[in-house]
Amino acid sequence: MSLLSNKYTGGLHTLQAITNNSSSPTWSSIIRAKNILKQGYSWRVGSGSSSFWFSNWNSLGPFGNHVPVIDIHDLQLSVRDVLSTTGNRTQALYTELPPAIADYINNLHIQFNDNIDDTLIWSENKNGTYSTKSGYNWLITHRDLTTDPLSHNSWSWLWRLKVPEKYKFFIWLACQNASPTLSLLHHKNMAPSATCTRCGEEEETFLHCVRDCRYSRCIWQKIGFTGTDFYAAATAYDWINFGISASRSPIFLAGLWWVWRHRNLMCLNNENWPLFRICNNILSSADAISSAFQNDDRSASSDRYVKWNSRDHQAPVLNVDGSCIGTPKRTGYSGVLRNSVGYYISGFSGFIPNTTDILLAELTAIHQGLILVIDMDMNDLVCYSDSLQAINLVMNEIPRYHTYAVLIQNIKDLLASQNISLHHTLREGNHCADFLAKYGASTDEEFVIHQTPPADLLPLLQADALGTSFVRH
Repeated sequence: MSLLSNKYTGGLHTLQAITNNSSSPTWSSIIRAKNILKQGYSWRVGSGSSSFWFSNWNSLGPFGNHVPVIDIHDLQLSVRDVLSTTGNRTQALYTELPPAIADYINNLHIQFNDNIDDTLIWSENKNGTYSTKSGYNWLITHRDLTTDPLSHNSWSWLWRLKVPEKYKFFIWLACQNASPTLSLLHHKNMAPSATCTRCGEEEETFLHCVRDCRYSRCIWQKIGFTGTDFYAAATAYDWINFGISASRSPIFLAGLWWVWRHRNLMCLNNENWPLFRICNNILSSADAISSAFQNDDRSASSDRYVKWNSRDHQAPVLNVDGSCIGTPKRTGYSGVLRNSVGYYISGFSGFIPNTTDILLAELTAIHQGLILVIDMDMNDLVCYSDSLQAINLVMNEIPRYHTYAVLIQNIKDLLASQNISLHHTLREGNHCADFLAKYGASTDEEFVIHQTPPADLLPLLQADALGTSFVRH
């Protein structure tokens, strides 16, 4: 491995590798791909052992590039060495910094954990940069900080669709503008023209190909999609979401598949099927989709009755939750602490700005809840969360390159220091925490402790204390 690293990267990190005159075509291709992919990586601070001056740990780039000279006394400083000091951090430096950089450092707060490495991780923010002022770090110290978290777009709606996997992949390509339409192929110099070869009237984008071309439109109208709102969406993502949210979702999905297949038959094989044959195939596929997944629904649809503290723990109970609500979405988190019979002890809620990541909210709720009960000198305790993903991340080994590795490890450390157990509950048993999480998301308060419950929470608390069971379908 060392031999290959020295030969191809010169000992540098792979993302810093370059080509030279003797580089092979394969290595040159790898570097070209690397230059594109590296825009999607961001720096995640863990232990803070990275060089304060020369590592790309912040959104402004290496600080060594912003000063004419670094004083020899400061050369070996790590990120943690500087940011762990209190007060005016830059006064402790021998190196003179530009005022904007000094202000940035003095107002920046980061949580560290010795068990987590500083590393590059793949992120989804659009400009490829990572601000160490993440939503999590901002929240922990405000309890302290400012934030610029990464944005996260969820594709769960697509992977949950009850259709064959080939349908999901086709839809994913469409939403990523990666379907091989003439518009895309012409843009990549793989087709002489972007004009639709069927109608010859417009550029063959995805929406034109499967919806707006007169050959496609007549199919949709024949199977009953005649409303003007069906043709209103301007992007494939919005149009497909509109189609699958309607009551005729199986027919829409089957129609999408067969309209695309018929386009390929016309363009590649010079075949033009009669309209009745296409419609019959669509209806047959829709019936097959419905029948194939209806059996799964019936086998999993038995009613269950869920209540608060479903395991009947005799210790105090902490329920936590996260929530993303509204348009534009706002993210909140909360926790409700009660004794074993439902008597309210305390609660908290908060708002996390500039993020719509529900996982961040769920993990933050657990972390802040543990901090609260430890500050109250409560040791024997059970904590319920309705996020199975968050619980699995905490209870299992942390993925090395996870965005929230530091937050997860901090939760693990708190659990290890106390006699606190973490359990999953269904959302019907977590009504009170859900109420406060939405309350937190609707305010601008970053962290609030509720010594007494809000008035609208009282009926939910009473229902839980009475042992009311809620139906889960």
